[in-house]
Amino acid sequence: MRAAIFEGPGKLEIKDLTLQKLEKKDLRIQIGLCGLCGTDFHIFAGEAPSKPPVIPGHEFVGTVVETGSDVTGVKIGDRVAVDPNIYCGECNYCRTGNIQFCSNLKALGVTLNGGFAEYSIVPSGQAYLIPKDFPFSIASFAEPLSCCVHGIDQAAVKAGQSVAIVGAGTIGLLMLQLVKISGAGKIIVIEPVAGKREIASRLGANFTFDPNSPEMNLQISELTAGGPDVIIECAGNQTAAQTALSLTKKGGKIVIFGLAGKEDTLKINLQDFFHREITLKSSLLNPFTFSRSVELLVSGKIDVEVLNPELKSINDLPGVLNRPRNYSVTKYQITPN
Repeated sequence: MRAAIFEGPGKLEIKDLTLQKLEKKDLRIQIGLCGLCGTDFHIFAGEAPSKPPVIPGHEFVGTVVETGSDVTGVKIGDRVAVDPNIYCGECNYCRTGNIQFCSNLKALGVTLNGGFAEYSIVPSGQAYLIPKDFPFSIASFAEPLSCCVHGIDQAAVKAGQSVAIVGAGTIGLLMLQLVKISGAGKIIVIEPVAGKREIASRLGANFTFDPNSPEMNLQISELTAGGPDVIIECAGNQTAAQTALSLTKKGGKIVIFGLAGKEDTLKINLQDFFHREITLKSSLLNPFTFSRSVELLVSGKIDVEVLNPELKSINDLPGVLNRPRNYSVTKYQITPN
């Protein structure tokens, strides 16, 4: 089979590999689509953990073509979305319900072979059924959406609250829709790319701002009586996090969602932080949210077609990762078959 092999920072090649045998509770999935995530860019650059050599890609969907001898509940021909995060269930974090901190966490596309290949071997417990005719182009958003659902759980948006989202890439635009479902009163999106601000407006943002506008902080403060109640940072960089901190009102809440670089830091004036009584949270992975994500997509509550993903062949993947990142593209999807 054809597969992309990540061999270390800056090194990814397309190779022909021999299909491996299944364990008793494994599935072999013919990949339909695999989304390219910001985390994949970080992995390729050596800025996020991985275990090369490995087949990357953790946002994938496909069709079951073979099952292990002990698999139940899934059969050949079923279409599935895959939760890549494999928790041990035995460490203290797992036993107390905090599986996202699993001491023995494994992840398809990160520490185990993932979805940038013609086929992938997946533990059957990681596969979630999707309807027979449901488009792979939509279902492949299940993994990033499941992480966003956890982010919304962390934000705990209350009906009528004002919410600002910093960054309107894939994650920010998914988060915007979840914020809207949560009943936010005013939704503000901060994004430098005009085309993404336009998509945000179409999806229900009441106000959009270019972060380079010198009047932005003052205007948002006036719109929200001192600052948004909740700010969700979705850009994954130091500037975006500082923007979120500068905008937060007294008693406000910030959720740092985006994955920033290893050297990025957030500078906090402790006395200012003390007087404003800010809640600062982060959001990691997708604990117990994958099935909710699939339901949101299948029910049509979340629109991903508006993101207009750009489809690329697996042969194009090294070029996409090696070029300077094109932030005008909201999402790449890789088709290995």
